[in-house]
This record gives sequence, structure tokens and C-alpha cells, in this order.
Amino acid sequence: MPEYELLYWPVSGLAEPIRLCFLVAGIPFKDTTPMTDPQFNDRKMELHPYAPHAAGLPLLVTDGKVCCQSRAILRYVGRIAQYEGAFLYPTEPLEQLECDELIDLSEDLRRPMSATVTTQYKDQAEKEAARLALMAPDGECTKFLKVLDKKFGESFPTKLTIGNIYAWSIVTMFRQPTFIPEIPAGALAPYENLSKLHQWMSTLPAIKAYYESAQGRDNYKPI
Repeated sequence: MPEYELLYWPVSGLAEPIRLCFLVAGIPFKDTTPMTDPQFNDRKMELHPYAPHAAGLPLLVTDGKVCCQSRAILRYVGRIAQYEGAFLYPTEPLEQLECDELIDLSEDLRRPMSATVTTQYKDQAEKEAARLALMAPDGECTKFLKVLDKKFGESFPTKLTIGNIYAWSIVTMFRQPTFIPEIPAGALAPYENLSKLHQWMSTLPAIKAYYESAQGRDNYKPI
């Protein structure tokens, strides 16, 4: 079996769906962060194919070959990772389409909030107001939480895929405690089907065991 190393920050973020795919499939990998490697930043720049022009994470190192782009990595891992005898990225084209749709919908939810991390605001109060506006009844994030809840209500998963792993991981960033303090406590409470998804995903044996010891991931534990 190839040796896999995933480089990312010590948070959930864009690497978490990839970590979960490795975990549920029982594929060993090295989860490298600045917390586990004192030379992390130097190694990142040495390894990164886009450096010095760009150095975004995550990176996946497979037997020395380095690849970038989180969702490309996710699809690759989904093609090699199996759960209960089925690949996490299905081989049937329509099922692949359904996975990709969930991933893109989850990105529609994530991007507006993610933009508040990099946007230059005049002060902290302006940043907080921008984040609260996204979670308002007519906010951009609220809109896509409603869409995802409706989507899972119409067709709840019967097997694990990179699509529902990605959706759950991104949605859970909106569940307190999270690294974005302005997200209201109970922000996900109105969404019955997203709560059902959380209970299903968080109680899968490999995932439950991982979050029992993972630091800073209490929002991923069963409710």
C-alpha cells in the first residue's frame, strides 16, 4: 500500500473530509500539522508544487508525489477508499453526479463565511456584523443550509460517499463550538434533516472513535 501524508492546519477545514475518508476506509495516513511537525512551514514551501506563487493547503504526499487542491484530493481518496465494500466515490456516473452536487452545494454554504476570514474589515465589529448577516433569516449561509436540509430530506443517504462526508463536515463547521464564534449557538437546530445526518455520521464507529480523542472537534461528536 502507498504511504500517504496529508498536510494541513490543526483545524477541520478543507482537510477534514479527506481525513474522514481515510479513517472510515481504514487506510493509514500521516496527519501532519504545525502541532506535529516543527518544520511544517518550511516543509510546506519545499513540497508545494505552486510555490512560491501560491501555497494553499491541503497537500497530499503519496509515495513522494505531491498533489494539491482539496476536492481533487478528496475525489482521488474516494476512488481508492471503500466502506462496506463500496467505493466512497461511486463508479456509476449518476451517483458521481449526486456526490459532486452535494460537494458544490456545500461550497456554496462555505464560501461566504470563508470570505470573512480573508476580507480586510475596518475593525472587529464590522467583521462580526458581516458574519451575523450571513446567518440572518435571509442570509447567504442560511439560504444554503435550507437547500441542503431540503436535499437530505428528499433523499437521505443509504451509503457513505464523499458527497455526504463533505456536506456533513462543512455543515458541522456551523455547529458550536466552532472556530467562528459569531455563528449563533443552535444555528443548525431548525434543520431536522441536517440533524439526522449529524447523528448518522457522528455515530459511525470509526468517526466516533476519532472524535473521542480529537482536540477542538467537540461539534463533530454525537449530539
